[in-house]
Amino acid sequence: MAVSESAVAGLFQGPPAYEPRTPWRPGWALLTGVLIVVIGIAGAAFVSGTGAASGAPWRQDMTALATLGVWQAMTVVLTVLASALFGGRVRDVLALRAPASPPTVYVKAVLLMVLLQGVVSVVQYEYLQQDMYADLRPFVQLFGEQWVLALLVVGVGAPLSEELLFRGFLLSALARSRFGFSGAALITTALWTALHAGYSLAGIVEVFLIGLFFSWLLWRTGSLRVAIFCHALYNSFIIVALRHVPLPT
Repeated sequence: MAVSESAVAGLFQGPPAYEPRTPWRPGWALLTGVLIVVIGIAGAAFVSGTGAASGAPWRQDMTALATLGVWQAMTVVLTVLASALFGGRVRDVLALRAPASPPTVYVKAVLLMVLLQGVVSVVQYEYLQQDMYADLRPFVQLFGEQWVLALLVVGVGAPLSEELLFRGFLLSALARSRFGFSGAALITTALWTALHAGYSLAGIVEVFLIGLFFSWLLWRTGSLRVAIFCHALYNSFIIVALRHVPLPT
């Protein structure tokens, strides 16, 4: 039974607003998701290799950002096209409809995200003795010199491509299976976290937790727009911080 938008008052009141609306079966959706990632990687590798072989004035940081941007663009296009197959409506399959909550839900979501990040940071510092900047230092040069391009690629491209593919396309198909929404959220968050391989253990845990939070936002509001908005702010803050705040050595 569909949940009426008026029945949901906010993030904590009323029933969850999410309802998967996709014609895709879980197995086929997973296979298609893998193909989208592989095709995107191949396209990005081609662009990167062409830039390197041509002798164009690409610096290493520019090449890395451009390569990532190509993967993101291809992922968005392929995910949207896949969502339109088998009679699917892109807006429904990817949960891009407006939130079933008042507009203030965006503010509440951001405040909750800040609170979650604060708790995670305290745990990392106090109990894990984790260097909170270890995962950021390799990106200082990359994001520092080309911060405008980084803001577009990491602050805009990453939230769009990753949310549409993982918490939009894949989660909707898996949520209709025996896994239910909770199982689908765990699976898609684990797959999304795998994209961040190379982070420290604490960094991987942080990414996984924020991914579950984005899934929870989708579940409560019924709209991927809120998760994309929070994801974009989360990434953009990192870019701005790397630009203006020197990390301790």
